[in-house]
Amino acid sequence: MDLLSVLSRVIPASYFAIVCLGFWKNFVQTGKWTSLLWIASEGLIIFLLVFRRESRRLSKNPWDWIIAIGGSFAVLLVRPATKTIAPESVGMVLQVAGTLFAISAKVFLGRSFGIVAANRGIVVGGPYRIVRHPIYLGYFVTHVGFLLANWSPHNIGLYIVIYFFQISRILAEERILREDESYVAYRQCVRHRLIPFIF
Repeated sequence: MDLLSVLSRVIPASYFAIVCLGFWKNFVQTGKWTSLLWIASEGLIIFLLVFRRESRRLSKNPWDWIIAIGGSFAVLLVRPATKTIAPESVGMVLQVAGTLFAISAKVFLGRSFGIVAANRGIVVGGPYRIVRHPIYLGYFVTHVGFLLANWSPHNIGLYIVIYFFQISRILAEERILREDESYVAYRQCVRHRLIPFIF
């Protein structure tokens, strides 16, 4: 591997390690076991980044890199809030369900995982039979649960920006993957990108 390949693994993996440390500190301070679930989800990313496959095709478009970084890291700016618009139990169930779904999608994606739009192999099993981008679906459900339990103008505005990035990432990834005939066939079988019957 060349230096760029090594840095593209080590730098984001180091970032996610710091994120996991933050979740651990939160667990120690609050006892919230959902922090442990997030450690499992984001810690898995560290492993997948370090051992991912080399890209068959990696986007060199600067915009694709900007939206990948924005979509991955802007979520860290959301903050707990005192106002809720649903019972806390509803927010908790959505957060747990979304996180578990995202973890299962990451496991199925395996060494094809990456941050920037690329083709590291086409995955069609498990959650990828439901939508073409199940990791994003898991995050979306988790974020809805968090927002219901932490309602604030700050969080609402931030999630609007985050999902501008995430939808842009989906479109960028599909632009790269459409060059692969096996992905074109997969799209015929799994019609929806993010939310079944909607998008």
